[in-house]
Amino acid sequence: MPDHTAIELGPKAVDQRVSLYKGVLGSIPVLGGLMAEVVGAIIPEQQIDRLKQFVEALEAKIQDLDPDQVEARFREPEFIDLLQESLTQAVRAVAQERIEHIASIVHQSLSDQDRRYIHHKKLLYILRELNDVEVLMLCGHARQNDYEFLDLHEHEISVMGTSMDASPEERDYQLVQAAHRTHLVQLNLLQPRFQKPKKGQLPDFDEKTGMMRHRGYTITALGRLLLRCIGEPDGL
Repeated sequence: MPDHTAIELGPKAVDQRVSLYKGVLGSIPVLGGLMAEVVGAIIPEQQIDRLKQFVEALEAKIQDLDPDQVEARFREPEFIDLLQESLTQAVRAVAQERIEHIASIVHQSLSDQDRRYIHHKKLLYILRELNDVEVLMLCGHARQNDYEFLDLHEHEISVMGTSMDASPEERDYQLVQAAHRTHLVQLNLLQPRFQKPKKGQLPDFDEKTGMMRHRGYTITALGRLLLRCIGEPDGL
């Protein structure tokens, strides 16, 4: 009997998988056929589910748009360029939340009457630079009064100093957490919050770094814009 569990390789098997992927996408009403035309590259078999999740997420978000407008956008080279970046990110996504975030930016681009494709592609690039913990951290800074969210994700978003009796694992964890926050600052999504010195007093400097001591962090306008575009509350 033939071994149906064997994995076929070679051009014929690749063509069969690509046809299968296009067939799966084609079953999605509005975007399926359009997306199938765009997906010409070979996508690893283990990533097809993520691609399907992305198209389904985007399909759900475009219900408020004119189908003719959506189809017209799929014929524009600038949108195709943005879509290729979104597909690349989607097939690498691990969490469903990340797929939803990517789909939200593409939806924003489809909704934008000014066709600011470079604007939305830049936001996609910024999202690509962030890992899931950093996205949660950014959300936490925008949702300071959402205690349910903060309690739920306290372990992922907290950055605290370690005490002398902390274990090596705890110290290592907080070092990485601090690195996540530093990355958000480098991308101009968070900024240090400084306290203005009182009249006649010098600024408070950190003896270790020699830099002005800050009093925590606050989310920037760019950070809030990114959150809005990925469908997360921006705190305003």
